[in-house]
Amino acid sequence: MSTSPSLQQGFVQTDDGVQLYWKRIGEGGPALVCCNGVGVSTFFWKYLIRHFAPERSVIVWDYRGHGRSSAPGPRDRVDIPRMALDLGCLLNELEVEEAVLLGHSMGSQVILERYRQRPEGIVGLVSVLGTFGHPLDTFGDLTFSRQIFDLVLHVADAVPNAFDLFSKLTLATPLAYDLSRVLKLVDGGRMSRHDLRQYTHHLTGMGFPLFFRFLAELGEHGAGDILPRIAVPTLVVAAEFDGFTPYRLAESMAAAISGSEYLLLRGASHAGIVEQPEAIHAAIAKWLEAELQLSA
Repeated sequence: MSTSPSLQQGFVQTDDGVQLYWKRIGEGGPALVCCNGVGVSTFFWKYLIRHFAPERSVIVWDYRGHGRSSAPGPRDRVDIPRMALDLGCLLNELEVEEAVLLGHSMGSQVILERYRQRPEGIVGLVSVLGTFGHPLDTFGDLTFSRQIFDLVLHVADAVPNAFDLFSKLTLATPLAYDLSRVLKLVDGGRMSRHDLRQYTHHLTGMGFPLFFRFLAELGEHGAGDILPRIAVPTLVVAAEFDGFTPYRLAESMAAAISGSEYLLLRGASHAGIVEQPEAIHAAIAKWLEAELQLSA
């Protein structure tokens, strides 16, 4: 008779006083340490937890201002290097000696930056639907995407309360799911209303002023310079219809990392992590066994 994987959870305090929520499910190493996208909590990893936790430790956590973690102050840093330092605080607190770092969307930038800061103890990297930097410049492969974001960021900064209210009302409408499908922001044939509702509910609770603080910082970050220096097994997962981080960026990342593997999810959007979890898990399991001799 099978038993449920063990569960531990708690908070770790960073060096600048922020409380970060974490949860560890299952046992055995190296641990799979999952880093979220911006505006997302740990719920997008639920399918991965279900798949891998019976065999090994899976750790999920919330960035500052996300989920159950405490909110940063107006002068506290929310840039990618700070998120990577927060990840280091978590790894130290949980005494994780060996980790495979997984990053979804912005999380890809976080794990690359953490590798830059301290590669010791990192035995593998998995980028899921992310890029190595400056994603606001390449959104939708539009030549003027950065100008659009700069305008939106300016409006959000100029009238934060009004912008926050308008954004929350937009997400609260029942048409949010249908609009996302029409604009092909998600694959409506595979992503459930429940999964999208979890995201919009979390984003509404987080608040758009903080969300756009993060967005501005991730737009300035770049880690392309360290890609040729990555010396651990790496898997890069991209989506065919990813409007946020076009798959050509993942191709470039994989080409720049020696010996890396690349997977393109056909028909998937930027939410491919919950649209096609089985394909992602199969690729990760195969990669873990081939590169790290870990069965799952």
